[in-house]
Amino acid sequence: MINLNDIKQAEERIGGYVHRTPLVFSAGLSRMAGADIYFKCENLQKTGSFKARGAFNRMLSLTDEEKSRGVVCYSSGNHAQAVSYAASVLGIKAWVFMPETAVPAKIAACRGYGAEVVLYGKTGADAYPKAIECMKEKNLVYIDPVEDYGIMSGQGTAGLEIMEDLPDTDAVYVPVGGGGLMTGVSTAVKAVSPNVKVIGVEPENMNCVGASFAAKKITKIERRYSIADGLAGDAPGEKAFEGVMKNVDEMITVSEEEIEKALTLIIYRTKMFIEPSSAVTLAGLMSCRAYVGKKNVCLLSGGNADLKIMAEIFSKNAVN
Repeated sequence: MINLNDIKQAEERIGGYVHRTPLVFSAGLSRMAGADIYFKCENLQKTGSFKARGAFNRMLSLTDEEKSRGVVCYSSGNHAQAVSYAASVLGIKAWVFMPETAVPAKIAACRGYGAEVVLYGKTGADAYPKAIECMKEKNLVYIDPVEDYGIMSGQGTAGLEIMEDLPDTDAVYVPVGGGGLMTGVSTAVKAVSPNVKVIGVEPENMNCVGASFAAKKITKIERRYSIADGLAGDAPGEKAFEGVMKNVDEMITVSEEEIEKALTLIIYRTKMFIEPSSAVTLAGLMSCRAYVGKKNVCLLSGGNADLKIMAEIFSKNAVN
């Protein structure tokens, strides 16, 4: 398990490489919800998502010998971009395995950062065996998107920033995919202020962490489609799940319709462009299925959206 000291060390390590993203108050959405709503804007982070925090922390911790060998990862998008960018900045060769269905803009970004991109399969999970095969063949360092304490500690720096910027926070809502972000953020938040509620939010079509949380053991689910593609997964990682069980107060799910409405509201009311995975946090708060405090922070995990899907969502959920 990671601890507060690990996250503070990560904060010092990555400080010159990532943004300290703003915490933005929304008066309009607060009026709608009947409670203060703040957004932690990781959509404004380097590479457009929180993933840059973990990628830099992990890769800055590599030895010179490891850096000389190069790195490899698999991802449907945001982790791939983060690893590709960090590798470019640090002068490390990177191989990235992505599914053929990955958002074209994310593929182009990875290539633009200089990574060797290989497309394989329909999901990130399909690309995983190929990444491991490449790792063994080329003697590379594997950078896991979730099951790595360096990655989790880096992601946890977002939680530290939340508590530094809003010490009297009542609740923090976090998007959950594999559980790495949730483990990092919840560890930081609970270490600084144990009474703050930490609430994980998933699409109901991809609720592997919530199902595991309810069962108190890792539970594999059947993958189904969700517009929140960045939260895809059929089971949480073992290391991440340990952190979730220790520090998370509630896990809730939201429907595709709720995600679409929350996404549209955020973009119209705050003028910030986000991806559907980010919108689950506001959707969870507005659903009234979880604790709502006086001051609530919704973490926006990223802004790397498929424009075709976004256009379809806007056409169905116009705000007058």
